[in-house]
Amino acid sequence: MLGLLQVNAVPVTARRQQVVLAMLLLNANRVVPLDGLVDALWGSNPPATARAQIQTSISALRRLLVTAGVGERIRVRGLGYTIELAPAELDLHVFEDLVGRGRAAQRPDCAREAFRTALELWRGEPLTGVDSTVVRANQVRIAERRVEAFEECFDAELRLGLHREIVGEISRLVEEFPLRERFVGQLMTALHRCGRRVEALSAYRDVRQTLVDELGLEPGPDLQRLHQDILNGQVVKPVAASVSAPRMLPARVPYFTGNGSLLDAVRAQLTDDNGPLVAVITGRGGVGKSTVAIEAAHRLASEFPDGQLYARMTEDTADVLERFLLALGFTAIPADVEGRAALYRSAIAGRRVLTIVEDAADLAQIRSLVPGTASSRLIMTTRARTAPLPGSTVFELDALDGQDGIELLSAMVGGERVWAELPAAGELVELCGGLPLALSAAASMLAARPHWTFTTVVCRLRNSLDHQVRASFERTVRALPPVSRKLFARLGSLETVSFASWVAAPLLDMDAATAADALEGLVDARLVDVAGAGMAARYRMDKLARVYARELLATQDYDGFLTRLFGAWLRLADEARLRQGFGTRGDASRWPLADVDELLADPAAWYKQESGALLATVRHAASIDAVEHCWNLAVAVADLAGAQGKFADWRESVECALRAALRAGDRLGEAAMQYLLGELDVREHRYSQASARIRLALGMFDRLDQPGWQGLAERSLAVVEWSTRSRRQVALVGAPRLPRPAPLKYLEER
Repeated sequence: MLGLLQVNAVPVTARRQQVVLAMLLLNANRVVPLDGLVDALWGSNPPATARAQIQTSISALRRLLVTAGVGERIRVRGLGYTIELAPAELDLHVFEDLVGRGRAAQRPDCAREAFRTALELWRGEPLTGVDSTVVRANQVRIAERRVEAFEECFDAELRLGLHREIVGEISRLVEEFPLRERFVGQLMTALHRCGRRVEALSAYRDVRQTLVDELGLEPGPDLQRLHQDILNGQVVKPVAASVSAPRMLPARVPYFTGNGSLLDAVRAQLTDDNGPLVAVITGRGGVGKSTVAIEAAHRLASEFPDGQLYARMTEDTADVLERFLLALGFTAIPADVEGRAALYRSAIAGRRVLTIVEDAADLAQIRSLVPGTASSRLIMTTRARTAPLPGSTVFELDALDGQDGIELLSAMVGGERVWAELPAAGELVELCGGLPLALSAAASMLAARPHWTFTTVVCRLRNSLDHQVRASFERTVRALPPVSRKLFARLGSLETVSFASWVAAPLLDMDAATAADALEGLVDARLVDVAGAGMAARYRMDKLARVYARELLATQDYDGFLTRLFGAWLRLADEARLRQGFGTRGDASRWPLADVDELLADPAAWYKQESGALLATVRHAASIDAVEHCWNLAVAVADLAGAQGKFADWRESVECALRAALRAGDRLGEAAMQYLLGELDVREHRYSQASARIRLALGMFDRLDQPGWQGLAERSLAVVEWSTRSRRQVALVGAPRLPRPAPLKYLEER
């Protein structure tokens, strides 16, 4: 490209092929849309056969590349084409890499060697003879890079004392670019050092006259200063850009708390010459990744005197690289990501530069920013759970514990105020999940309102989020696939602190594998935590995530997901009862949950683990008036709890379901719950209460024409009456004990 367009010395002569190949090379390894090729060839007036002509040109170029010995490189990608090149296969890329090395070199002789090698690649004007307005715009940009390379090369050579060797070359470039003040300054310096003071002053007068005549401007201050130094006979330096080491770090927070051991570990890694190049700080949103990364960078600043670069990866990688290169003093920046990355790595090679990038979506996003040498290092933050890059160490950042949370509040609002309301302050730390972002937001409210108490803030935050915390969740949730976003919102409806993975399937009405993938997406995004493995794994959402999930849930259409969830619980409870010898009864819908055999390999242990969740589900069903599921679940709890002697579970679930049935006027549910409370009274030897409840239920079953339930109640009543008579007779000395009725397996064959 740095001259006549050719491939391995095989020239490309046909105009259409020249333009198409030039466009592909200018965008190497990126897709060039078909419309872009049409515009480059014909502008706003393409022929009707434009697409066909481009396809013909592509075919011809493919044959030419094979003939030139480089093989098949042009690929179709969607509605465009791309040419696949390795970094050193295009002369323009090699030129830019060499220029980057020259700029990054610490010694002028190394810089000169790199610049001269780069300039030797030029064989004439870039893309000579390619007839296209679009391509010509790139020709100007590429030619400008050559001029800048000459300027920087001359600076290095003047530092080496090579003024006599280059004075003629500089003179020719001043004639070609008479308004380029840097060339004029270099020429004046070289002439003055050669003892040609009068010619040096004459060069200044010439450029000044040209600037005044053509632009009405005086020379810049650097050139004027150089002119004055020569007049005064002082030793002069060339006019050159002076770029200080970039210092892009944001301010550190004044109330940094906790994470001391993690900071020590990051410092130890990044100051170890043989350690990994990249420190990855990961954790959920709001856990303080940014604060820790910036604090670590400030503490390490003295170890990296050549600069600290900083960016948030909300921008494209190409834009981040452009900002970094500008901060490092480059003015000619490659258009493509690969070129910018190569120049960036060259610029920091051999220098002590620390780069900090925040909010990376994944590790692949920052591959172009990883240093190529051990002298520079990278700190990145991400919420994603991903495998580490080669040459990186992952540091998991956890929420603050209670003590660190109290210290943070004390630093922001004052220790006296915290200690005056220590219990409420502790509740605030717990409510915020130990997340520094949420705690800082709450502390800011308190600091701005001295008349507020910690209790005031706790009450406000129980059901609402600070805007900063909400924005943090929004960024995370927005990046999720739609199915994971839906699942996140619906998990907010759960009334349990933890849950098993199977709940995702009924909430989404999907198969178990797809639902599990959606759940793992939430784990990867740090919106859901997981502990344990396999069927014993338990998932949980912290309080703030639950509040935000419920806000999202309010915006979704209800498709019966809670009915499916209750039905899935009932399906599991039915199977657990059957495997322990109980029957099942009730018409509430069941949801066809998969993996039941694996979940219920030990049904008694399953109930022991899930009893709290089952009770919470009964309460949840009651709260939304899902009465039939509510009392059917209570029947299941009575069976399972009774088998383990957990009568408190039995009573709580049945009394809750009874209240729901009474509110809704569900007579069968009311009768069934009265009957179960009577049975519980029997178990606890309250026979008079048992008799009253069971007789009430028996009459209701009779009126409702429920022979199955009626039969159970009659048999239970017989047990109660036998127990009552037996106790009376036992009280009489020598009275024979009445024969006990046939044993009754509780709630069998309902």
